[in-house]
Amino acid sequence: MNIKSEIKEAFVQNKKIFKILIVLFVIGFIIGCVFSKDFASIIMPMLKQAIANDDGVISIEALDIIIHNVSSTLLVFIGSILFGIYALFSITINGFAIGFMAGYTINSVPSLLLYLALIVPHGILEIPAFFCGDASGVILFLFIYRVIKDKMNKNTFKEGYENNKETLKHAIILLSISIVLFVIAGLIEGYITPLVGNFVSQQVNGTPLF
Repeated sequence: MNIKSEIKEAFVQNKKIFKILIVLFVIGFIIGCVFSKDFASIIMPMLKQAIANDDGVISIEALDIIIHNVSSTLLVFIGSILFGIYALFSITINGFAIGFMAGYTINSVPSLLLYLALIVPHGILEIPAFFCGDASGVILFLFIYRVIKDKMNKNTFKEGYENNKETLKHAIILLSISIVLFVIAGLIEGYITPLVGNFVSQQVNGTPLF
């Protein structure tokens, strides 16, 4: 089986997991967008502090973004050993964060175009990366659960692994895709998104964002 077929199989065989993740993401997005005004006073100071450099100037470094996203994905992958809850929580929070930024941007500067300029360049890869990473965590949990279930049915751990190794392969494939997408998205977010955001902000507000 070639790589393309294996990637396709990883998505097709786990489409129910992706559907659940999409529902949770949408729920998080709606909550974040609707209640953006309520959370703005708490989240925005934290966000500005997180992305400011030592001089207090807003700075978006591609390497920092990549390290943060990849390490978070690996943490979710490992943490999802506990019933996959970490992955389900992660996708909901990511949906909330993106929804919050949508609501906050549109409320602060009534411009859907500006929001899209700040999200689309890197988000077109980053959002699928979230789904692949979180799905890999859920699938890892399913692999462990099925191996333990086989062991309880008087199979050896080796037999359990052999019976479910395709599940583990799917988890690793999706995790790998997630990491690759995060690296590319991080480069775009660090080098291209600020340029696009500044250009659109100058057209809409007359002032740059960064």
